[in-house]
Amino acid sequence: MPMRAKSLGEARELVASREFLSWWDGLVQARAAEDEASARFDELLTQSTLMDFRAELAQKNAIDTLYRAGECEDQAAKLVAEASEVENRSFEIVANYEEQRFKVSEIWYRLGAAEKALDEIRERLGTLRAKGDGNLASAESELKRAEREHRETHDAYERETQRKLRLWDEVERMWATSAELSLLVAEKRLQGRKIRRRAERLFREAEERKARSKALRREADEQSQLEGQHKERRAILLSDAKDRFGCAVGEEFLYWRQREDQEGAYCVPLINDSDEFNIEIKSLSIYRVGKQRGVEFLEPGREGRRVDEGDQRFESFFLEGRKGKAAERTDG
Repeated sequence: MPMRAKSLGEARELVASREFLSWWDGLVQARAAEDEASARFDELLTQSTLMDFRAELAQKNAIDTLYRAGECEDQAAKLVAEASEVENRSFEIVANYEEQRFKVSEIWYRLGAAEKALDEIRERLGTLRAKGDGNLASAESELKRAEREHRETHDAYERETQRKLRLWDEVERMWATSAELSLLVAEKRLQGRKIRRRAERLFREAEERKARSKALRREADEQSQLEGQHKERRAILLSDAKDRFGCAVGEEFLYWRQREDQEGAYCVPLINDSDEFNIEIKSLSIYRVGKQRGVEFLEPGREGRRVDEGDQRFESFFLEGRKGKAAERTDG
C-alpha cells in the first residue's frame, strides 16, 4: 500500500487509536526482547571467550606443573643413584676399615710383646750390673735392639692407628651422606606426587572450563537465535504497519505525506533521542519534515505549508540552544 496523505489531526487520531497503540505495544515488547537477547548474547559470548582463555591458561599451567613433577621425580632418581653409589663406596671403606683394624690389633699385640721383652732385658741388665757380671756388653747390645724394635713397632702402631681413624671418619661421613640423600629422596618423591596431583587438578579444571565454555557458547547461540526471532517479529510488525496504517516505514520513523503540503510529510519517531537530531524527539510524537532533507531537520507537527528550507531564520529558531547542531549545519 502506498504512503497515504494525512492531515495533522488524522495523524494524531491514528497514533492515539487503540489499534495503533496495540501495535506499538507489540513493537516495544519485540524491541525490548531483541535488545535483551542481544545483550544476553554479548554477555554469554564474553563469558565464553573468557572461559576459553581461562581453560587455555589452566591447561598451560597444568603442563608446566606436570613438567615440574617430572623434574622432581628425575631429581629423586638421581639422588637414589647417588645414594646407591655412596652406599656401595661405604661398604668398600668399611671392609678397608676392618682390615686396618685387624692390622692395628696385630701391631698392638706385637707392641705389647716388645714392651714385655724390653722390660725383661732391662731387668736382667740391672741384675747383671748389680752382680758386676762381665757380660754387660752383650746385654746392652740386646737392649738397644729391643728398644729399636719397640720404637719401630710403636711408630707403626701410631701410624696405622691414624689410618684406621681416618678410615672410620670416612665411613661415618659416607653414612651421614647416605642418610642425607635418603631423606632428600623421600622429600623429592613426596614433592613430585604433590605437584603431579596439582597438575591433575589443573587438567580437570581446564576440562571443566572447556565444558563450561561450550555450554555458554550453546546458550549464546540460543540467545542469538532468539534475538533473530525477535528481530524478525519486529520486522513483521514494521511491515504490517505499512499495510495497516498506510505509512512508509523506516528503522526509527513512520512517515505519512502531508495533506496540506505536497513537499512535506509527517513522521512519528519510534525512539526517544535528545542528541542526534536538530531537536529533542520523543516516541509517538508527531513532527514535520521536508522531502529533501527528511529527518535531518525536524520541526514540531503543525498544519499548513512549511517555510522554505533555505530560510535561515526559521532553522535558527529550531536550532537555538543546540550550538553543536547549528555548527554542523553551518559547516555543511
